[in-house]
Amino acid sequence: MRIISKQLAAYFAVLLFVLLLNFWLPRLLPGGPVEFIAGGEDSAIFMSEAHKEALLAYYRLDDSIWQQFMTYVKGLFALDFGMSFSFKAPVTEVIAARLPWTLLIVGLSTLLSIVIGLTIGLVSAWKHPGRVDRGSFVGMLTISAVPEFLLGMLMLLLFSVEWNWFPLGGAETPFLRPEHLWDRIADIARHAFLPVMTLTIANLASLYLLMRNEASRVRGEPYIEFALAKGISESRVLFHHAARNAALPLFTIIVMRIGGLVAGSVLAETVFAYPGIGRLLQEAIHARDYPLLHGLFLLMTIAVLCLNALADGLYPYLDPRIRQGRKRGAA
Repeated sequence: MRIISKQLAAYFAVLLFVLLLNFWLPRLLPGGPVEFIAGGEDSAIFMSEAHKEALLAYYRLDDSIWQQFMTYVKGLFALDFGMSFSFKAPVTEVIAARLPWTLLIVGLSTLLSIVIGLTIGLVSAWKHPGRVDRGSFVGMLTISAVPEFLLGMLMLLLFSVEWNWFPLGGAETPFLRPEHLWDRIADIARHAFLPVMTLTIANLASLYLLMRNEASRVRGEPYIEFALAKGISESRVLFHHAARNAALPLFTIIVMRIGGLVAGSVLAETVFAYPGIGRLLQEAIHARDYPLLHGLFLLMTIAVLCLNALADGLYPYLDPRIRQGRKRGAA
């Protein structure tokens, strides 16, 4: 119980620190919402000082920093971040409209990258040393050297521009009126395919290397040699013995990476003009949309903390040694 209390206190301290940072970081960016609306010094839009002051008053940016901070804190307790400067709509509605699209591509890419990366890493470690291991290792290192945005642009040029297999961008075909539900699902799948593949390939190498290193350690354990000596098939030993014990230490890392993928989808969503949270964050930063940035940063923070807490809570049930150690510590 004492360990759980310490963990909760640590999570609360991190959340409090991030909430304070959440307010100040957007305001440290050069410029502001009014400067973005005016277009800067080289803009063709003429805006008088009176007009700028009126905009500051309208968005309540003429209040003191302390007053703005108190408004921000009150909004946190009420889950009301105000109106988005750029979308002229409540922040919660703007985020709610974009969140499902990010969950779609991040969820699919996470599932695919975990299954493919861990499987290839497991087989590579089992075949070490050999051609399969060397080929997989070199291939994954090559993939990891390609930036995510470059990978997305290459896929866009090849599959959308050159071969015209998939749409250039967006999440749905504009003004499409499908006769059946499956037609709409197929249209959404065609738009999501390239972003999902980009995120999947971009995250394969790290998961592969983690699994390969851990599986190489497990392969030398006595119980693996004993299972093979008993005549158990190599495939059964690989997937029922080595895979389970090798994947267990990676559980926390994988769960933490899932939380980071929400923010990590910025590049992929920008390249494919996909209307998700990542692209929304990029638009909010560009527009210096403080209320929208507050809401997005809080969403990402809570997602990461909740997933970390989930990993901390489930890991003792997956590994009996941790559970027994906590019981001895509590005693």
